[in-house]
Amino acid sequence: MSEFSILEARRTLRYRLLEIFLGFCSFSFLVFLVITSAIYPEFAAIFLIVYSFFWLLRVAIICLYTIYSYKNLRRWESFNLPRLLDSFDKNLDEVRDRLFLIKKKFEKSLDWASHIQKDIDYLPKLQNSKFGKPNRLFHIPIFSVYNESSEILTRSLRSIFDSGYDLSRIVVFISQEARLGQQANKNFRNKITNLKWINASNISETNLSVVYNSDHTELNNYRNEHFAKFKIQKNKLNVIFVQHPDGLEGEIKGKASNEDWAGRQASLFVHSQKIDPELVLLTSLDADSRLGKNYFHLLSLRFCLTDDRLQSGFQPIPVYSNNFFNTGLIPRLIATQTTLYQFAQNAVEDDVVFFANYSLPLVVVRNVNFWVRDGIAEDYLLFAKCYIKYQSNFRVIPFYGVFEGDAVEAEDYIESIANQYKQLQRWSWGGVESFPYMFYNLFISPKKPQISIFKKIKKMFSLFANHFFWATTPLFFSIGVFLPVFFGGEVFKSTPAGQSLSNFSSIFALMSIVFLCVFTFITFNYIAPKANQGQKLSLKYILMIITQWIVSPFIYGFIGIPALDSQIRGVFGKYLGYWVTPKK
Repeated sequence: MSEFSILEARRTLRYRLLEIFLGFCSFSFLVFLVITSAIYPEFAAIFLIVYSFFWLLRVAIICLYTIYSYKNLRRWESFNLPRLLDSFDKNLDEVRDRLFLIKKKFEKSLDWASHIQKDIDYLPKLQNSKFGKPNRLFHIPIFSVYNESSEILTRSLRSIFDSGYDLSRIVVFISQEARLGQQANKNFRNKITNLKWINASNISETNLSVVYNSDHTELNNYRNEHFAKFKIQKNKLNVIFVQHPDGLEGEIKGKASNEDWAGRQASLFVHSQKIDPELVLLTSLDADSRLGKNYFHLLSLRFCLTDDRLQSGFQPIPVYSNNFFNTGLIPRLIATQTTLYQFAQNAVEDDVVFFANYSLPLVVVRNVNFWVRDGIAEDYLLFAKCYIKYQSNFRVIPFYGVFEGDAVEAEDYIESIANQYKQLQRWSWGGVESFPYMFYNLFISPKKPQISIFKKIKKMFSLFANHFFWATTPLFFSIGVFLPVFFGGEVFKSTPAGQSLSNFSSIFALMSIVFLCVFTFITFNYIAPKANQGQKLSLKYILMIITQWIVSPFIYGFIGIPALDSQIRGVFGKYLGYWVTPKK
């Protein structure tokens, strides 16, 4: 697949029309609602009732999926996973026995037994296979950093050091931005390097023709002396710092280009160390990403028990709990809703895509020529690149590893709200970038993949719907439900449509309370204890959680504004730059 350039494509009319499409649909929908409410409030009321009914069904399904993922997550956390992986080094009969016990413990739970049975049935295929020993896999976590503090990154590195996985099978790559300045980067490195439990070197391959070779598998005779001589230690966390040059052609400043550089350097490191690339997994992380207990054990297990492992990515569950009680009400609420929504997303295996932090085999990254360097939404764009390259025969497999991230935090409450708005704006910008990228490459490109029209439409509808609903639904329920009454007045209230809207609004509010109770239960029992490091919650923290869910319906509309803002920017070509969320 020749490299597709977003920056070049934006110069063409048809690509600009694709960038406009999402924002045009969202804005037109809201305008249609206002005009209809003013001209024909009875029709608007009927539309609102029908729309609300289907949205209730959607939220109910999300609620069930959230519970499903939460239950499975707690189950996997209860098992001795290091012991399970150790049994692979002995014999598969012992593995089978341990998996059978895992299956039996929750045998009556929804589809739990069938999932574990699939793993048991797959074990014979691992006999005499190099994928039969999960402990032998090699992990390369990648941190793309810019102006984050060394303390934030140290905390994340410590979580890897304490993960319990064999440290000789982990090498962390930290990619710094040269544009920050040589002295600033050196000071940052020194703070990390001086930690007694860190084994670090500052190494980079500087030959750009080698780094950006479109096919790293052709570099079989490549050997970087510095990479080759790096001594991997067993009792320390092995870290390699690389420096991403500034101003390279064909990329924009941001995580994607920095992460692409780190991934390419890691690939050359694997070449130089003569490590089997099929046994290497890359994990994309942020500076504040603290990996949960047994992350690498779960990832290694799922990788080895997956038949199409070399055409798959792996998505953990994000839990934004690091600074849960230190941030403001709105950022805490957004962080909680994001966590719970990702719980639900991971339950629908056919629709899972990369979000924030994710893992995938090195051979996949090489095959698609690494990340999209001229985009902001590096997670979805990488998924799209893989999906297109493998002609839909690429999937993202959810697994119950956890990474804990930071909610937005600032010096004062107003600044925290502004930062939260910018973060949501950046996340929602992913739709403005991803929709035209995916549509063009699936339907218009001369080299479009051989994928069935049904799969193409399904993928595009899922992408469009997620971002369309994000921009419109919060405003729809926060403001739209009042428009027919506002325009229709007392006359409208006395009509059957007006009375039905009033009755359904009451039912909708009641059902929303039920869903909020479910989400609050998970917050109390999982997110808050993680944030409080397992300690008993104080009365202050309990009241903070209760308060955030009481006010959540009243600030629900806030979530849609930055999404609509991003889409309108796409309409007018006001492209966002990459904004790094401040971390404390």
